[in-house]
Amino acid sequence: MNADTDAALHAVFEVNRLLRDAGERVSAAAGQTHSRRMVLQTAGDRATVPDIARRLGLQRQSVQRVADELVADGLARYEDNPRHRRSRLLVTTAAGNSALAAIQSAHRAWVVDLETTIGQLDWARLRDDLDRIAKAVEKRPLPES
Repeated sequence: MNADTDAALHAVFEVNRLLRDAGERVSAAAGQTHSRRMVLQTAGDRATVPDIARRLGLQRQSVQRVADELVADGLARYEDNPRHRRSRLLVTTAAGNSALAAIQSAHRAWVVDLETTIGQLDWARLRDDLDRIAKAVEKRPLPES
């Protein structure tokens, strides 16, 4: 095993943890959590809970719970789905769109601050390298213990 590869992968895990924490703080700008933000954002104009779960790589039941909370809080609503009788569409409301706008504004400010703090970095190369790692991880199951 290459020690640099192992150290880099551990750094990715740490950055992921820190980014999730930052996502929680950014979402809090609109009184939301990161998971509520992700479901609202992924729903967009309309999507089913199973579609949202697939896009986010989450269990349908956990997305359903968050979607129901968003509906109860007036940030989204369910509409009939003309393509499927039982799987209704989740649609953001004006209040949900307002919350998303506040989160996106806080996110933009956070990204600008992060870029300033980090300085020169080849972001496109980093994205491409992370995409290559993600594809390799997806294709290779972990060895059984």
